[in-house]
Amino acid sequence: MVSSVKTNIVIILAAMSLLVGCGGSPAVTTSKPTKTPTLPAPVWLIQPPIETGFLYGTGSAEVYAGDQADAAARAKDMARLELVKQIEVNISGELEQEITETLQNNKSELTERLRQSVKGRVTSFELSHVMNVDSYFDESNKQVSILVRLDVNKELQSLHSRIEVIDQRFAEILTKFENNEKQGMELLRLVTSGLVLAEERSGIQARANTLSPTRQHVDVLTPEYRDFTRKAYALIGMLKVHIAAQGADRNSLAAALTAELNNKGINISEAEQADIRVEYDLSLNNVVQGETTFVITEGNVFLKDEQGRIVKTIQAKAKGASADVKEAESRSITKLSQQLGKELVGVLF
Repeated sequence: MVSSVKTNIVIILAAMSLLVGCGGSPAVTTSKPTKTPTLPAPVWLIQPPIETGFLYGTGSAEVYAGDQADAAARAKDMARLELVKQIEVNISGELEQEITETLQNNKSELTERLRQSVKGRVTSFELSHVMNVDSYFDESNKQVSILVRLDVNKELQSLHSRIEVIDQRFAEILTKFENNEKQGMELLRLVTSGLVLAEERSGIQARANTLSPTRQHVDVLTPEYRDFTRKAYALIGMLKVHIAAQGADRNSLAAALTAELNNKGINISEAEQADIRVEYDLSLNNVVQGETTFVITEGNVFLKDEQGRIVKTIQAKAKGASADVKEAESRSITKLSQQLGKELVGVLF
């Protein structure tokens, strides 16, 4: 009896083990793959290094479509821009003060217009000695940051070299200017080129002053540049322009052009032997719609030098409308003269 019970227990245990075996393998818990942690942000991202002889700048850019290389390039551009901003502080004010003191009482609309034209022709300032130092990729924000460094001493050497080149070119212009080798349009081009060099030099020297380790201030313009600048602006203010019609005379356009140029500070001469000669032709086309007349005026302006050679042709078109034909024509010509006058000043200066 006892052996029978033991036998039954063994059978039951065996059956239970079979049942467990038939139930399959025990469940295995799987953990989600761990995300590579983002490296801690470098200190320079918050506080760029401070080191004698160097300037540091940082820039960041978001990664689009997984293109980290493009983001790094944009981040580097931002870092370089930050460096430029550090150097540009107070430079604009210093240059404006220098020019204002140089011109003194010779401030006019024409002077200001010419200054804006001159400034627009100056080569944009770019740093020459910037190198990448470090980079950082923020995985969570998908952003690349770049640290760049400017070698101040090498940059100063480049700036001084550029000043030497400008001074050499300016000396050639100054010689021609003082010897009165040029007249009319050629003289205008000469003095404008000299003013561009003066503007460029002043900007470079102002930046060199900012980068100078000793903070030594050097005047952005030498006495020669100041004297030339004063004479150049005064000379341009005395230039005389002669306006004449080609073919059928249209005094109304001549009068309107004269008024437009006078308003911009340009002197108009009745004499044909002026510094600059402006000739024009004109065509009018009338279109009547109901009781309204539309006058479409087309004009060509030919800018000639002192030898009568055409150096520039300007074309424009304008429309005037009125119930009165003469009034429509007058409005059209007025609009045309405003367009031509604006473009002519832009070409001259």
